[in-house]
Amino acid sequence: MELSELSSQQEASLSCSGLEEWQEGPQVLTYGAILICRKGKARLNVNYKDWELYEGAVITLFPNDVVELKVDGDCKSPQTENGDCKSPETENGDCKSPQTANSFQVEILKYNPSLLREASLQLEQTVYSSLREDRCRQDTPVVTNIINGMFGLLKVYFDQSECTCISQLVLCQLKAFFIGFHEYLQRNPQYRPDEVKSYRVRELFNRFMMLLERDYKISRDVNYYAEQMNISSKYLTNIVNQVTGHTPKTIIDQYVILQLKMHLKRTTQSIKEMAWEFHFADVSFFCRYFKKHTGLTPQQIRS
Repeated sequence: MELSELSSQQEASLSCSGLEEWQEGPQVLTYGAILICRKGKARLNVNYKDWELYEGAVITLFPNDVVELKVDGDCKSPQTENGDCKSPETENGDCKSPQTANSFQVEILKYNPSLLREASLQLEQTVYSSLREDRCRQDTPVVTNIINGMFGLLKVYFDQSECTCISQLVLCQLKAFFIGFHEYLQRNPQYRPDEVKSYRVRELFNRFMMLLERDYKISRDVNYYAEQMNISSKYLTNIVNQVTGHTPKTIIDQYVILQLKMHLKRTTQSIKEMAWEFHFADVSFFCRYFKKHTGLTPQQIRS
């Protein structure tokens, strides 16, 4: 798995993309995102749950989500060096994809985690939790129209290089979208996922993932996370297996390795410092753990 990042100089960006980097294997997002499918079909796996994407579908993503994209057919779309579409836009600002039957294209708003934290300050936890659970809308023109309007408005400002208030504008739009999206689902329960009987399982799995995002440096032990959730490790294993088909230990190790790769590529920390930060007993154990899960040494990844 790799890390999918927003440029360190950007608070937010709005662009068209075929999301080729998400097709290269699981990625951990360092940013939040809202995307709308403009053309083609694909299956997006988010935190080990599949969502179908086709024209008009809208999905909300959060920092630390693990994502992987599988496109129907050969969906290569031409891009510029910075990942934006080469293709011209339509009059309404939508991405105009190459005229092939199998191309896949989305328009995606990426934003810095700090904007998400500020946007969610005034949201109840139930709102945030429901957004993580009911994150994709596929057959609801209302949500599609809202995103079209939101992206159209933001594009006006993104196109003005002298605009200095992009982050504030994105923040306002995020707040409005999150609150409106939650309220829409409350009024239209028929659009919620048909998974009432497994809601408790999904809720506990989401709790496990949030704890892992917070404490991956502290512990790689299944018992630790089960204790934090006040459930048995056997019950946690059953929950994670129901949702992902994997054991909690597999998910924990995958996530830790992702973060270790990021540290190796983005920091100048010594191997010893990294082993200490991630609570390994010593450098030797750290290196054995890393090689066991990647087939490479930390030094090979860094070089």
